[in-house]
Amino acid sequence: MKLITKTSRYYILFAMPVFIISAFFSYWFMLHEIGESNKALLSSRMRVVEKQLKEGDSLILGVFQENRELFIKEIAIDELIEPRFSDTLVFSETESEYISYKTLQKSVRINAKNYRIQVWKSSIEIHEILEVIFFVFMSLLVLLLLTIIYINLRISRRIWNPFFETLKSVKKFRVSEGNRVVFKETSIDEFQELNKAIQLMTDKMILDFSNQKKFTENASHEFQTPVAIIKSKIDLLLQSKNLAEYEMKLLASIDDATSRLSKINKSLLLLSKIENGQFETDTEVFLLPIITKIIEQQEEYMLSKELEIEIKVASNFAFFINEELSYILLNNMILNAIRHNIRGGKIKIFTENTIFCIANTGESNPLNEQLIFERFEKKSHESYSVGLGLAIVKEIAEMNAIKINYSFKEGLHHFSFQQKKN
Repeated sequence: MKLITKTSRYYILFAMPVFIISAFFSYWFMLHEIGESNKALLSSRMRVVEKQLKEGDSLILGVFQENRELFIKEIAIDELIEPRFSDTLVFSETESEYISYKTLQKSVRINAKNYRIQVWKSSIEIHEILEVIFFVFMSLLVLLLLTIIYINLRISRRIWNPFFETLKSVKKFRVSEGNRVVFKETSIDEFQELNKAIQLMTDKMILDFSNQKKFTENASHEFQTPVAIIKSKIDLLLQSKNLAEYEMKLLASIDDATSRLSKINKSLLLLSKIENGQFETDTEVFLLPIITKIIEQQEEYMLSKELEIEIKVASNFAFFINEELSYILLNNMILNAIRHNIRGGKIKIFTENTIFCIANTGESNPLNEQLIFERFEKKSHESYSVGLGLAIVKEIAEMNAIKINYSFKEGLHHFSFQQKKN
């Protein structure tokens, strides 16, 4: 959920009760005021009736009675009726229904006579007016709420725009490219401080990456040079005719260890390059031609172990990946399937929809999924296995959004690869 949406929801959540309470309070206040106004009107009408009775003017009294808004009855001289307001229902012959009225009645002594006077005022118009006022008021409140929300969203987007620009710049930032992140100036102090902090952090990242890259390359080069010298010297010694059999075996052992040391150095350098994102150019790479090429290169190795291989890879199956890395990934997986296989075993390479899979015979028990992709985790006892092949595969897969899944079924170790769609 976006920040603007979340703040708007909280704003509505807290604003709605306030608006609703305000609406009901306003309705109650108007109802009370109109009620007081009706009481004042009935009191005024009662005074008019009393005056007309005193003056004997029956014309106005007749009009009130004709409109059924006045009732006058002579009562006992000693009967006292206190002024009392009440609500009542009166049947209307014209409307054929009962209509709500507010009444005021009391006793009045005029010219030695006692009268019970009751005046009415229809409440139907009042209720209609209240309904209209309430509807208009609620409509205005809803309109006001929507207007405030709209203005809040517009203002929020404008205020948060520098943040989104910063976020966009951070997403585009690639430490391997070495380009400094440049942020636009903003008048908001908090965002300005954020930009400065990110600027310092990215500059430090670029510097650290550059230093690490140089160190890795220099260390690899400096390490490889003495290793190459050692190997050349060993080769010269092996060509000597004066060596005993024990010395020959000792030199051969040193040569194997030196070769393995050289492979470890190259593999660690490759891992460092992958982790640092130094393979940038991604293209659509079809796997079948690469697999065919690797199988041809490893034909003798497979024949020596009498392996049976089955390839069912769709010709149009491809990963979006750096071409060099795709070769390394496939080569490591195929070599892994050969190296950890049994004599006379099987290797199956196939595709199913969007999944690429390599399966091979080997150990009769499933492997530990937590350890198979760890560095220097070796299942083979061959001297030229350095234990970094699957670690390199894992780094390449993660870099290219390829999910790896391991399973053991029907006596085969399955490694499946599926690339997530962008």
